[in-house]
Amino acid sequence: MDFSLTREQGDIKRAAGEFAKGEFTSERAIEYELNHEFPKDLYKQACELGFIGLNYPKEIGGEGLGVMENVLVVEEFCKADSGIGMAIHLAYLPAKIVKFFGTPEQHRKFLKPMIQGDYISAVSFTEPDHGSDLTAMATTVEEKEDRFIINGTKIFTTNAGYADFFIVLCQNDQEAKRGHGMSTILVERDPSTWLGGEFEINEIPNKMGIRMTSSGELVFKNLEVPRENLLGELGRGLLNILDFLDESRIEIAAQSLGNAEGAFLKALNHAKGRKQFNQPIIDFQGIGHKLARMWSRIQSIKWLTYQSAWLCDHTPRKMAGTIPLLTAKEVIDDAITVFGGYGYFLEQEVERRYRDNRIVEMYEGTVEVQLNNMIRILKRLNPDFLNASLL
Repeated sequence: MDFSLTREQGDIKRAAGEFAKGEFTSERAIEYELNHEFPKDLYKQACELGFIGLNYPKEIGGEGLGVMENVLVVEEFCKADSGIGMAIHLAYLPAKIVKFFGTPEQHRKFLKPMIQGDYISAVSFTEPDHGSDLTAMATTVEEKEDRFIINGTKIFTTNAGYADFFIVLCQNDQEAKRGHGMSTILVERDPSTWLGGEFEINEIPNKMGIRMTSSGELVFKNLEVPRENLLGELGRGLLNILDFLDESRIEIAAQSLGNAEGAFLKALNHAKGRKQFNQPIIDFQGIGHKLARMWSRIQSIKWLTYQSAWLCDHTPRKMAGTIPLLTAKEVIDDAITVFGGYGYFLEQEVERRYRDNRIVEMYEGTVEVQLNNMIRILKRLNPDFLNASLL
């Protein structure tokens, strides 16, 4: 069993780390944080250096690589800075749905400019009254001869304030049984692409973390878009989303992994340099043992995340789940403790990592929803544990 990265993967990981370490400075991060500003210049740089297109087809300017390569970049970006790393990743992650189900023309129209750094993507599933329940959509889409007409409201759409296109989950068949009769529709921000109606975007301010991203409400009032904006097959929208979530959750685990690693390294450096009673605080078992446990937890989620990415690239199986998300929160919380009172303030960065990382337990499906998925798998497990395959 070989746990080593390939030479190419190692080069990608090092390059991503060097770029992030050099550009994601504390000064820039705090400025973006306090101004609630998306780091568009850094996103553009990351695109130009090829980090954004790794997992996209070569035909449109990507590298045609796997989820594993994406995971390595996301890990390094979030290790350097949680806010900048997560904002950049969230700007291109939604477009995976277009990669999976889009036509060649949709690939050229939406993915190619994104890989070049000119477009930002967004997904819009959540509704005010439905939250995690994707089987019930109040947003509707009506099919006409040459167009689709969308009505309804979506909430908590990441990148709402500046995304160039949105993937919107709508109910197209009002008579279909629960969870069926849905479709995914591409909606562009540019009003010149609409055939009629209105599309309103309202910013939702004052959120806990990921303040470098926009979160907004989308309101569709008889918005008419061309038929070619249908993404995938009519009526298969929920399946499109679930297929996307199977893969995107692995990369969200990579966000948590990087966030935890960055917090741990900050705490370790502080514990070596901070002295109390004439000795470094790492020499006190209360701190030293905490750091040792943090390191062991990081190793566990690192290899779970890597294995999940490998399985995604080489087999039909998906993994990752909730463990990296919950464990990362514990690690970051312990990092704040190592810093003591200093850890409670913005300048030390660890409190911001805690705030930024908290969202990973909610978007891409809450931890509780993912645990329910795990329960369904466990119920099918061979009860004869001596003969059961747990991998």
